[in-house]
Amino acid sequence: MKRISWFKKGWNGRSRAISTVLGTVFLTLVIFAISTNVFIWTLSRNADYTLAVKEENQKTADRLNEYVIASGTNYSVLEAEEKVRIKVTLKNAGSLAVQLINIWVFDTTQQTYANKPVNVSLNPGQVMSYSLIVGLSASNTSDFIAWFVTARGNTVPLQTEEGVIIAELSQGIGSISMDFKTIRRYIVDGDDMLGSPAFNFTIPADEETVFGISLTNLDRSKLDINLTSHSCVWLMPPGTAASEYWPIAKIVDGLVIRDGFEFQVLEYGKPTLLYFGPQDPPNSLQGKINAVNVLLYGRIGPNDYGQNIPFAAVYVEK
Repeated sequence: MKRISWFKKGWNGRSRAISTVLGTVFLTLVIFAISTNVFIWTLSRNADYTLAVKEENQKTADRLNEYVIASGTNYSVLEAEEKVRIKVTLKNAGSLAVQLINIWVFDTTQQTYANKPVNVSLNPGQVMSYSLIVGLSASNTSDFIAWFVTARGNTVPLQTEEGVIIAELSQGIGSISMDFKTIRRYIVDGDDMLGSPAFNFTIPADEETVFGISLTNLDRSKLDINLTSHSCVWLMPPGTAASEYWPIAKIVDGLVIRDGFEFQVLEYGKPTLLYFGPQDPPNSLQGKINAVNVLLYGRIGPNDYGQNIPFAAVYVEK
């Protein structure tokens, strides 16, 4: 009996020792498994982070390496349709293919804007002429700025001719330039109201008309030019002594003010629509092509200023 009692005591002591060892081993295995999983999860997250950073750095590098030049931009207003036509030359001067996905157009004169989705792909070194129409209510005297947006998020400003080059060129013929494409004429009704503008170079013979001409002051002094009532549009057919002139006029809300013209200010760099008339073409001009001379007289600062812009012609109907 004493031996059995001793054996039980010895075995109970050993079993407790074995349980402690097994518990320690199991706990160690659990801790090792958890630590291993945490380590593997950490490595995986680090790998994902490294890959994300690498991809983002590559996107940033690609975005910085995009280089598209949009030059020679021309804006024309389709007034009847309330749209603006844009023509531009695109050149991909970078090393990556570029996709243009949107264009924004801002009318700085009327403070209005519009945008339109586009889909233009440019390979490295590719040059192309591109034309599109954007819905925007504007006038022929409006100034515009525009820019493309690329798929990578860059903006590409549309560049026009440098103003300093135009200003230097204008010094050879005068400080005021004329936009020939926007010459228009109006028919005046019995209430001295202007009708709709006609953008052509034909003048009706039996109607009282008014000329609309867009002029821009490009004088190097950047001073305003004040035009006086001596300014006019002068028509003269070749091979004859006949001629007729349309005096500079004041128009208020489409109404012709026949008396009391004082002066017209041309601000530097701002296209301004001027009106000349009304006048009935005399018989001596009818059925003939006529040279159009825009005779301008006024002041730049304290000094007198005069200029003749002779580079247009109109046909007066019979």
